[in-house]
Amino acid sequence: MAVKRHRLCQRRKALGYSQERFAEILGVERSTVVRWENAETDPQPWHRTRIASALGVTLEQLDDMLVDVSVATHRGQAMGDETPNPASGAARLELLNGLRTYLTNYLTAPAGPAQSLLEVRRSVGRAHNLYQRASYTSASRLLPDVLSQATDLSSRSTGMHRSSSFRLLAAAYIAASKLATKVGDGETALLTADRASTAARLADDQPLAAVAAYQAACGLMRLPGRVTEAEQVVRTSIVRLTTTAPANDPDLLSAQGALLLLAAVMMAGQGNPKEAGQFLTQAEGLATTLGSDRNRLWTGFGPTNVVIHAVSAAVRAGNADRALEIGARLDTSRLPTGLVGRRAQVHVDLAAATMRSAGDRSVSVLHLLEAERIAAEMVHANVQARMLLLDLLSKERRAGTPGLRPLAERAGLLA
Repeated sequence: MAVKRHRLCQRRKALGYSQERFAEILGVERSTVVRWENAETDPQPWHRTRIASALGVTLEQLDDMLVDVSVATHRGQAMGDETPNPASGAARLELLNGLRTYLTNYLTAPAGPAQSLLEVRRSVGRAHNLYQRASYTSASRLLPDVLSQATDLSSRSTGMHRSSSFRLLAAAYIAASKLATKVGDGETALLTADRASTAARLADDQPLAAVAAYQAACGLMRLPGRVTEAEQVVRTSIVRLTTTAPANDPDLLSAQGALLLLAAVMMAGQGNPKEAGQFLTQAEGLATTLGSDRNRLWTGFGPTNVVIHAVSAAVRAGNADRALEIGARLDTSRLPTGLVGRRAQVHVDLAAATMRSAGDRSVSVLHLLEAERIAAEMVHANVQARMLLLDLLSKERRAGTPGLRPLAERAGLLA
């Protein structure tokens, strides 16, 4: 009778790693990963730290995955390497196929006729709006053309239009980096953020450069063993803005506020709730100065977004009760209309908090269903939501969570 470490295997797939790629990251043979997942051997102590880092879990959580060995099932099982599905956790990365093709094709001429500055501005804005509405499939289809148009425009522009064209190019690459981060592709997120940073510097646009730094940190956080670099990027950017940025520029306030919120979540996840609280307090001060919930440079920064990140930080810190307490008084209706994905993300965080606080799987499933209702593609594309779904499936009690399996099937996580 075959056995398998399903949670270990599912975690790998939710992050988009094949067995070959996972083995490459760890510096072992694929056959070694197969033996680990089939519970034929246990990882040596010197491998466990690297495995935990690659999977984004603690050593304690990894130990739980290694001891959770069960009989391999066939009907209605969580997706395996032997049963490919275009909507599975790993295959969500296929959303980026068109973007990756564009990024690696350096000599292709722009598709279609040359676009004016106004036309490119509209296209870039549409890409960001689709992303923020959690229309990830539509955004992924649009982005290669938008990047092609913006690149062509920047190569043709001279004089007073040159800076404007490079601003649009930076904004287009920021949209691409956001999408790559959402589905868990750290390498593509980092590459596009770096290109955004270059374009922003050519435009001499400090707020856009700060948003590009934010996205670079998000990309680094998706890559094994590079959290320290992400933290350095965020801290350096915050210090630079604090010492040089005008106090009344709404774009700079928004970019700086977004960086502070990311720093808060990072510190919470590293077990430093005190510093996380300090970053949240600084962000709250900037939001008060800004005066209302806005969406400058598509950051969504404002007073409500600060509270949303307070929930996220509490979840990362393992303080589930605090996350639920903050979430109970959070009013997301104050957010700008287009921030659909941000509203849905709150329910993903609350689903995780509910699981950690009371272990109430039924309420966690309800939060994920609400996230799906608000933004249909959120649970399908968001790597955090998909990993939470896999955790729920591993502890499933069908009578108590009747909506779990249909949701998992819609997300492509069940055969």
